[in-house]
Amino acid sequence: MREVKAYVKNQNLGFTIPYTLNGEEHNYNPDFIVRLDDGRGCDNPLNLIIEVSGEARKDKAAKVSTARDLWVEAVNNHGGFGRWQFIEISDPWDAASTIRAFMNH
Repeated sequence: MREVKAYVKNQNLGFTIPYTLNGEEHNYNPDFIVRLDDGRGCDNPLNLIIEVSGEARKDKAAKVSTARDLWVEAVNNHGGFGRWQFIEISDPWDAASTIRAFMNH
C-alpha cells in the first residue's frame, strides 16, 4: 500500500497491552504495527495496531476491546506518542481495502 511508510511484525519487540480476563491480568501482543500516511502529512503519521483474527474467542474479544477502547484512547490522550488507532482484520487477503475503508470513515 502506498500509504504504508513502515511496518513491523510485533514479535519479540516487547510491545504489549495489559488486559484482564476473568479477574486475571494478562498481556496482549498485537500482530502488527503499521505507520501510515493518512493524509495528515508524513510528519504526523497514524500508528495503526493491526490484529489478524481467526475464530471468535473470549480472550480475543477481551484483548481487542481493551486495545481499541482503552489503550488507544489513553495513549492518544497522553499525546506524547503520536496518533494511534486499532483495527481487526478478518480477511488478510482483503487487508488493503479494509485498512483504506477504516482510514476513510
